[in-house]
Amino acid sequence: MAPPPLTRLFEPIDMGNVRVRNRIVLAGHGSRFVDPHDHALTERQAHYLAERARGGVGLIIQGSGIVHPTGLTFGGINQVWDDAGIAPYARVVDAVHEHGAAIFAQLSHLGRQGSGFPSHRELWAPSAVPDPSSRVVPHAMTHADIEELVESYRSAARRFLAAGFDGLEVYMAHGYLLCSFLSRFSNTRTDEYGGSLENRMRLPLRVLAEVRDVAGPDVPVGIRVSGDEFVPGGLEIDESREIVARLLDAVPTHYVSVSQSNYASIDRQIPDMSFPRAPFVHLAGSIREVTGGVPVFAVARVVSAEKAEELIVDGTADLVCLVRPLIADPELPNKAREGRLDEIRPCISCNVGCRGGPHRGVPVACLVNPVVGFEKQWGGTLARVDEPRHVVVVGGGPGGLKTAETAALRGHRVTLLEASDRLGGQVLVAAAAMPYRDEFAGATRFLERQVARLGVDVRLGVRAGVAEIAALDPDLVVVATGSLPGRPPVPGGELVSTAHDAITNGVRGERVVVLDSGEADWKVLTTAERLAADGHVVTLVTPVAAGAELDAFSRPPMLRRLGAAKVRIRENHSVLAIEDGQVRSRDNWTGDQVVDEADAVVAAWYGVACDELVGQLAAQGIQVRAVGDALAPRRAIDAIWDGFRVGVEA
Repeated sequence: MAPPPLTRLFEPIDMGNVRVRNRIVLAGHGSRFVDPHDHALTERQAHYLAERARGGVGLIIQGSGIVHPTGLTFGGINQVWDDAGIAPYARVVDAVHEHGAAIFAQLSHLGRQGSGFPSHRELWAPSAVPDPSSRVVPHAMTHADIEELVESYRSAARRFLAAGFDGLEVYMAHGYLLCSFLSRFSNTRTDEYGGSLENRMRLPLRVLAEVRDVAGPDVPVGIRVSGDEFVPGGLEIDESREIVARLLDAVPTHYVSVSQSNYASIDRQIPDMSFPRAPFVHLAGSIREVTGGVPVFAVARVVSAEKAEELIVDGTADLVCLVRPLIADPELPNKAREGRLDEIRPCISCNVGCRGGPHRGVPVACLVNPVVGFEKQWGGTLARVDEPRHVVVVGGGPGGLKTAETAALRGHRVTLLEASDRLGGQVLVAAAAMPYRDEFAGATRFLERQVARLGVDVRLGVRAGVAEIAALDPDLVVVATGSLPGRPPVPGGELVSTAHDAITNGVRGERVVVLDSGEADWKVLTTAERLAADGHVVTLVTPVAAGAELDAFSRPPMLRRLGAAKVRIRENHSVLAIEDGQVRSRDNWTGDQVVDEADAVVAAWYGVACDELVGQLAAQGIQVRAVGDALAPRRAIDAIWDGFRVGVEA
């Protein structure tokens, strides 16, 4: 039975002199496709956004054009403070317009949240109060600075219009400079720019009026606000409603994009899968009550077209921002409009690539979509091969499934052999760690649907050796046999349970010590979380900082949950020995030894590649490649990248 049509989601809407073809918005976000020296957008950004326009999105917001050098607090952010930025922006605009989407530019100054390293300048803020996240003392802006800033916004608006943008967005959210003036959390001034709400609004209102003046009456100008900052003394919904109502009353504005949080509550800015879906859309609904018909955008973990339709139908919002879902599948709008909902590659809200990449200072990526950032080479439909081959994939985890899907899309005949009775590999164990982690399995569930749709010959319960594989007469064999859990190389290491065992079968005893190899990622943390949820008294021993490999948005809620579960964490401790009822570890800095009592010991340790088949096949003259953990034990995102790369090269 076909799903009901998403009629409201695909209604056009007029804003000023622009008709937006549907209600789906790719909100502004940091892609890091920027030249690190001159801070200009690169060609990759044009292809990245063009791919989303081709996929049918209605409106794209080009994220954070920094209007003044003091606002450049992160590397890989694009500038609009001089005319050198115009041509790169124009290239992006032209690429988007070619595919029928509207594109607005976001005027931004990041304020005190970040570092002075990218700009070699001081950070500007309303007050000389360090941000809890950056911990840098900013410069309290003088009246001369304020006048310079207002002119910077005005000049930036001119440059964006010269580049051909259809509209402009004034960024007043997430604790950045204009938001920091609005909020008592960051604004402790006693002059006409601090204190009362009227005073705290003075600078944002001046900026909005200047941008409106440059744009003229018909070019759309919108604002982005934080409905709630979730910090003591910060903006709350009632005050945000009043701010929005006053701004709209003073300056003709075409929309209000409602987000939430600042960097002191960063985990709620881009909530991961541990949060319910669409957890903060009520903020948009509340603000919509005071906009007098001015359209409102909702955002934050709205991961499906169906949910976006629901928010429009029930009056929560007029348009819906689907950033991570559009990173995961640029074709989401077209697929949803055509009723092909099962073909949408799901966003699993893992934050591993989309936030983990920028967290490491590199461009945005995606666990489920390895094409992100490589749209010029591999965007759209993959080119089919002239001479199809028979590709045999051994192993049905994320790497093997991605190889099979990609090779099949290119026109190869694909046979997939999986030893167990299910596809998914270690993703299934990871997804079982906690109830909210079930969403993680969406990555392989989608690939399972894809290989079925593409006609891949999937054979379960087949533990293939060289003879069985050779009998299939393959042109290429891809070994995706994964890895086995390793154990600590210390006395007693052979006695531990593995994280896989603990998640699948549980452990006995009250006191459990969980050992981290140093990978410091989801595997060890969710194992500790699961064991605590099962009623054990858990101690986590890690040679680094707990959760060091998690992105900045996902680490805080994880550590908060572990704290609430009374998990004791020994950071910077290396395990020395596992003895009868005890675990001995050493403080890495002092050398002091610690003994923890343990009824059970669980190790979340480095994997050991199951790669024997690679050498055996090669010795028989069979062309062979390895992917995923069979190549090198890493993360699911690496396995999927491997599978895609081998699939396109097959």
